[in-house]
Amino acid sequence: MPRNLAKLRFRVPRQLQPPNLNRLITQTEDKVHRALRAHVLDYSKPQTSLSIQVAVNSRWKQQPGKKKTQNLAYKPHTVKDLIDPEGTAKHGQIIYVFANVKTGQVIYSLVELLDNYHLDQLPFLGKHSKPPALRPDDWKPHCVVTFPDPEQGLQAFRKLREFRRLHETSWDKTNPEWRALPAQARMRKIMDQVANTSADLAEVLSIQQRQSGFMRQRLFEREKKALGLMKKMWAETEALAKGDQNSTNPEWLKQQINSLKAQLGKKRDGNEADVKRLEAAKKGHETRLRRVLRARKCMKQLNEAKKKKSFRGRQKALRKVAAPAMVAGAQDRLRQLKEGIALERKMSEQSEEDTEQTLAKMEAQLRELEDAFLAKMRVEAQDDPVTRAILPGALKRLPPRPFPMGVEDAALAKMHAEVQDDLDTKLPPRPSTLGIEIKWVDLRNAEYAAGNWPRAVVHDALDLRSSRQGISFLNPEQYQISIQDELQGLVTSLERQALEAQGLLEPEPEPEPEKTGVWKYLPELKNPFQRAEA
Repeated sequence: MPRNLAKLRFRVPRQLQPPNLNRLITQTEDKVHRALRAHVLDYSKPQTSLSIQVAVNSRWKQQPGKKKTQNLAYKPHTVKDLIDPEGTAKHGQIIYVFANVKTGQVIYSLVELLDNYHLDQLPFLGKHSKPPALRPDDWKPHCVVTFPDPEQGLQAFRKLREFRRLHETSWDKTNPEWRALPAQARMRKIMDQVANTSADLAEVLSIQQRQSGFMRQRLFEREKKALGLMKKMWAETEALAKGDQNSTNPEWLKQQINSLKAQLGKKRDGNEADVKRLEAAKKGHETRLRRVLRARKCMKQLNEAKKKKSFRGRQKALRKVAAPAMVAGAQDRLRQLKEGIALERKMSEQSEEDTEQTLAKMEAQLRELEDAFLAKMRVEAQDDPVTRAILPGALKRLPPRPFPMGVEDAALAKMHAEVQDDLDTKLPPRPSTLGIEIKWVDLRNAEYAAGNWPRAVVHDALDLRSSRQGISFLNPEQYQISIQDELQGLVTSLERQALEAQGLLEPEPEPEPEKTGVWKYLPELKNPFQRAEA
């Protein structure tokens, strides 16, 4: 039995099947009608619950003694069925926010159902400030935040809980006037965290946006340094492996080492300075020999890798990403974009909405062009796991990817994922193609942080009654009429099948094939050579 009951997986209900005629006991017409009516009544029920399940039912838990847990005929209908019906999201990719309808207290959760352990998030502020048990009718979904990267969601979840704790413990620094209020009124104000939740969420996403820009810049500089060093080291390796001088000939170096060993054996009891000179020369030749042998081995591995299909495919993918940077004038375009973004941020003549749209478009173009220049450097350095093996240990691995803040960032991350995953299989999981999305039960709650939301965040409404859209609600008279109509249709169909099985039903005449084209305009002509039949 898992500790977290919200992670229980319920058995999917069997699909309702039409009655089996072979197993149906047709002794009397009454029994057939009763069986068909029961089937129609079952089929008329909705396949999912019409209400959203918020909390874990205590009857699902393992009871003491010999009591068994409740067997559910249907899987509970939760918020996850609206956000992620296919269940493809990973742990941390979705944050569920629940609010208390009476006090305004907020609970953050990584699972779709609340349990009693979630109440540990709430501090004790006074009498009746922390409920002893979870009441499902007191809590409702407030919003759901979806992230493209699980690590990004887990970081946001941790920061949201830290900010909420600061609101509940440091209220005297932000609202010193509350000290003059009565204890109960002050407690009610501290408990109400609905407005603070919107402000905290906007601040967390803004922090991640700034962190993403900083990480992108550091990633670009670090990768530029690694590729430059890799290109230089491979040039030196190639010179060592293909050199014609004696200093790059392994056989000559081995002869020199053997000669120095013989001289050292003769001068063990001689001049100490001569012995040190010979030992230093021998050590230098041994180091040179190791470098030459290693260079030849690396060049052999590189030549073998170039013959493989995977190497050529990886270089082709890199050239595809680097295509915008290989166009004439790409460097000038990059400089113009940087200057244009700096100028656009200083402009105040245009409206705020137009400026934000222009800035978002220019920043997306700048990110795409910077990634193209990085891919161009990889193409020039023949970036591959084999070529990266020559780098020092600190530069072999790529650093973590920046958090994708929008659809453009996530699309670029997906485009580079094939290349990066080949270079290092221990990188974070590949993000999806969607950006950050917040679905609110009441969209007006997003206005508490108006003007502070990052541009890339998408806001949408969360319809908790979507399961009722395909269901028609009838009064008792209409319901009985519809049941009777369906029952009569089933009885007629079964009677027809029974007559067909006994061969008592006359087959319906097949319709004549419809004429098409010119033939439907021509009259039907009889064959004059056909003999008449009596």
